[in-house]
Amino acid sequence: MTVLLGIDTATSGCAVAVVRDAETLACQQARMARGQSEALMPMIDQVVAEAGISFPDIDAVAVTRGPGAFTGLRIGLATARALALAIGKPCLGVGTFDALLAEARDRSARSEIDAFVVAVDSKREEVFVAIFDSGGVALGAPAALLPQQVAGHLGSVSRVAVVGDSSGVVADALESGFHVDRIAEIELPDPAIVARLAMGALEDPERMPAAPLYLRPPDVSLPKA
Repeated sequence: MTVLLGIDTATSGCAVAVVRDAETLACQQARMARGQSEALMPMIDQVVAEAGISFPDIDAVAVTRGPGAFTGLRIGLATARALALAIGKPCLGVGTFDALLAEARDRSARSEIDAFVVAVDSKREEVFVAIFDSGGVALGAPAALLPQQVAGHLGSVSRVAVVGDSSGVVADALESGFHVDRIAEIELPDPAIVARLAMGALEDPERMPAAPLYLRPPDVSLPKA
């Protein structure tokens, strides 16, 4: 049996799950724009206790690596790396888009969807966007786009499912030209899905590095001399 701890702080929340093979043993999720640094470790302790395991039982730690909010990404990645180092197990990084897409495909398995639009809040006017066909194949590279620019990247598709914590603004921008299904229940990555996506890389952890994925540079400036 394989046990993974899944962590997400990349977007607008804080979430942790313990997964054993295909079974979710425990999961906690909370919406929060900030404060993940204080909430994450207590949440991890609670979920591990609820799952009835101890930290040495964990085979790997999986964490969302972005794109997303810079502060949240750093909190999740730093915590996951430190925990993995402490227990001597691999730390694996899962793309925010990949986690949201996996859940969207599960929810839309019986729907006639031409494309999935995954829209993540960038904390600026632009939205981090990735577009996939109905089979989950990426249609172009992910990008930071204004909501009204997304339509120009969809080509000839007509039925679109939109997920992510910026799905509302993107769905509004698309509704005049497409049949849009905004899956409002899928706004934040599910940490159990994060863990399951990482299971395939346990034998080759370098395939899923726990390194941040940025679509634009951080909002920092060098001090003036």
